Amino acid sequence: MKIIINKLSYLLLSFVLILGACDVEDSLTITTPDPEFTLDTPGISNVFLNFSLPDNPAFTISWQDEISGGSDYTVEMATDTEFTTPISLGNTTNSNFSMTVSDFNQAINNAGITTFRDVAIYMRVKTDNLTSNNILLLVTTYPVNAPAITGVSDGDSFVLSVANNDVVALTMGWNDPILDSSLNVDVEYVVEADLPGSDFANAVEVTMVKNTNSISLTNIQLNRVALEAGIPVDTAGDLEMRVRAIITDTNTNEVLERITSKVTINVTTYLTVLDLSSTWGIIGSAANDWGATPDLPFFKTDVDGVLVAYVNLIDGEIKFRENSDWANNYGGDSSTGGALVSGGSNIAVTAGSYKITMDLNNLTYSIESFSLGLVGSATENSWDGPDMVMQYDQYSDVFRAIVTLTDGEMKFRLNNDWGTNWGDDGVDGTADAGGANIVITAGNYIVTFDMKDLTYTLEKIDNIWGLVGSGAPNGWDGPDAQFTRDWSKPFNDIWILENVAVTAGEVKFRANNAWDINYGDNGNDGTLEAGGANIPTDAGTFTFVLDFSDPNAPTYTKN
Repeated sequence: MKIIINKLSYLLLSFVLILGACDVEDSLTITTPDPEFTLDTPGISNVFLNFSLPDNPAFTISWQDEISGGSDYTVEMATDTEFTTPISLGNTTNSNFSMTVSDFNQAINNAGITTFRDVAIYMRVKTDNLTSNNILLLVTTYPVNAPAITGVSDGDSFVLSVANNDVVALTMGWNDPILDSSLNVDVEYVVEADLPGSDFANAVEVTMVKNTNSISLTNIQLNRVALEAGIPVDTAGDLEMRVRAIITDTNTNEVLERITSKVTINVTTYLTVLDLSSTWGIIGSAANDWGATPDLPFFKTDVDGVLVAYVNLIDGEIKFRENSDWANNYGGDSSTGGALVSGGSNIAVTAGSYKITMDLNNLTYSIESFSLGLVGSATENSWDGPDMVMQYDQYSDVFRAIVTLTDGEMKFRLNNDWGTNWGDDGVDGTADAGGANIVITAGNYIVTFDMKDLTYTLEKIDNIWGLVGSGAPNGWDGPDAQFTRDWSKPFNDIWILENVAVTAGEVKFRANNAWDINYGDNGNDGTLEAGGANIPTDAGTFTFVLDFSDPNAPTYTKN
């Protein structure tokens, strides 16, 4: 009975469905559900690509595809939701996909994106007939492409001259999109030069700048680079230049370096130092004990026939003579004031620092107090002075001092007096009359001041060399008799101590008035050895020269 009832029910139900289908034939639509193919939203939507971890996974995405499981999937990215220009990142048969930091960063850079921060990257997954939903990642990338040099091209020629020492000879720039991005990183740009064919094995560092895209080199600066690279004086030669862009991860100290293509220029060099020597000098009891030491020199100026000397005198008398000989000499006369008189009377002076000008065109002279020095809390005598005196450099027509400064501030001033002083309001290397104090960090410095254009530089150095010993002026306890750089050889590490009186005894050379770094001479052969034997001296007045141009084989002379 049960079987009969079930069959009857089935027949009745079928009849009802047939009648119903006829009634709704125009409106009934039978559908099937869409296939499940969903790209999971990742837990992290902001991705920071760290160049110091290039092999780490940048991201991992996964998806569900219940219909096409096990298919060959293509992972794509684009910069817009419409995927106008899709970029394939790779293929997989798995239901997840990873990519390394370096590969993902390269793919984004290849897309021409140069914003580097909060880059909108849309991702999706495709099979032969299905496409997933999109997900959005905000990515911070790092630059891959090297900057491109601008302003200078292969074959450009630069004829340099001493007359244009301070004139800009070359301005070179580089295009680096990271400087225009919102990525908050510091980029150091090291400009290098070398002779062709060396692949920068002996590169000369031209300069280093930070977060800027150009440099300018004056005639003297480009000339220095060319000479250091190996182009001889007064010669035209090719010079290759490039820029290294360096970003340093402050946490790991890993470095990202990008190097521009090289550019080859032609440079004609010149003798760097000025020849401001003259045949005239100052002699007298106030100058050199009437010739016991060389006459104090006069130097040429920009006016022919007008000479200048910067000297320290004691109470006494002076005259002016040519070629250290009395055949042609000038003195003064009480009745003629500032007139030069051939064979005239001695000129009385009092102790002090002076600028003496001799005009051979009009046969006049003038003597004026002149002492340019450093004063301030960073200097040895603080703000009260006396100032640390700067010496005239005849080879560059500037004033220089080699000094040890402490943390603090300083200014430049004349004659140990505040009547004329300079600071720096803009911290731009240009001295301003009465300007702001110049902040100093402790160290040894070569300080340069140019009276012509009121510019100055502070070059930090490691060592200041001195002469110490029983034969030295201040014995073994010091302070040492201090050397100065030989400014006639600006590209060599040569130090000179002129006309120093020594006694019979022994001497050594040491740095910074301390024994940490000192040199002697084991073989008495002119070659210096670190911590070497004492050097014997005879009594007399000598000039010592230290040559550290080759740090592996320093030498010295004594004349």
